Amino acid sequence: MQLERLNCRQAVRDDADAIARVFSPSFRLLSFLPVLHTVAEDRWFIEHVIFEECDVTVAESGDRIVSFLARQDQEIRLLYTRTDCLGMGAGTQLIARAKTCGVGALEFWCFQANVRGRRFYEARGFRTIEFTDGAHNEEKTPDVRYRWERET
Repeated sequence: MQLERLNCRQAVRDDADAIARVFSPSFRLLSFLPVLHTVAEDRWFIEHVIFEECDVTVAESGDRIVSFLARQDQEIRLLYTRTDCLGMGAGTQLIARAKTCGVGALEFWCFQANVRGRRFYEARGFRTIEFTDGAHNEEKTPDVRYRWERET
């Protein structure tokens, strides 16, 4: 699949269904994780938690959302891309936009077994600052904390 020109914009609540359609299948690519929530629960989470707590930006190609980033202050809570659009630049554009949002640093958690995701973040200037055994995440799966800091 070839993406048309990507446009990034602030998400609105009416985007919740489209964002959930990106999130659910993309999250399920992480096949090492237990499936803890239904697609309907994912949709509820996007609308009632993510939109309440986060600034959400989407990347669109044509008239469809292909990727989204949810940020709460310096914390990137979610960054997911349609499974058929991975590696086509949408996530990179969303990270670049988040780096210009006025915060001095960005941090997030990534599962240690998510090798593709870890390579993606490290290639965009994030560095590891903490490894855990996963005892404090819902999936009980080892994770790693990443951080990017604006150069002064």
